Amino acid sequence: MLTEERQAEIMRIVNVHGAVSVQELVNYLDISESTVRRDLAALDEEGLLRRVHGGATSLKEGAYDAAMEDLQDKYSLHIGEKRRIAQFAASLVRPDDFVYLDGGSTVEQMADFLVGSEASFVTSGLPTAQKLARSGVKVYVLPGLVKGKTESVIGSEMRDMLSRYHFTKGFFGTNGLTPQEGCTTPDVEEAACKGAAVRQCRQAYVLADVSKFGQSAHITFADLAQVTVVTAKGEEDMDYSSYESLTEVHIL
Repeated sequence: MLTEERQAEIMRIVNVHGAVSVQELVNYLDISESTVRRDLAALDEEGLLRRVHGGATSLKEGAYDAAMEDLQDKYSLHIGEKRRIAQFAASLVRPDDFVYLDGGSTVEQMADFLVGSEASFVTSGLPTAQKLARSGVKVYVLPGLVKGKTESVIGSEMRDMLSRYHFTKGFFGTNGLTPQEGCTTPDVEEAACKGAAVRQCRQAYVLADVSKFGQSAHITFADLAQVTVVTAKGEEDMDYSSYESLTEVHIL
């Protein structure tokens, strides 16, 4: 990856999350800590982000600006889980599959484990499409409006196109997951698009790290009975029994 591309990806991550730790960037971009620190110093000097102890924060108005110590704990915990979830999810893809990939950071990381895949992919996530295309994988991007914050496609054009597709497998991100409310997201349009995609999948998988369990983002896009959940154990014990009574849960 060229320096310009790498730094552009760092800026995207910082602006989406509001803040990021050095270790998260090391894990996510698969580069050395010294390279991350040089890039952060350069971007800070250009006035594009704010370099702080252990990482960087966004300069965007309203961006999350909590203490970096707390963020480092959060990201160092969940980045490992997300990578394990993404790797397992990618292993489920077969050469003859026709696969839908939703937007979201965990689904996007699947692309790192799909290099050389002979399956065909359709996605609403622009970063995911770019990663797959660069690795030579066949990928189609749905038409519609690009949501700036998540770089995902939404809108009626997207839903119309989705109705023509019949996927063997689909992989989805979620903002929240509860037995009562199922899989949730805070955006009305995004919920409609996610729900439309779930209905077109023979098998739908929701990729959720432990922080998503017990959380509600207000708008349901799928009931638990419609999906298979893939998660990974964190440092804290988690009781999955109420979820397992409603659907299959893969716990890594």
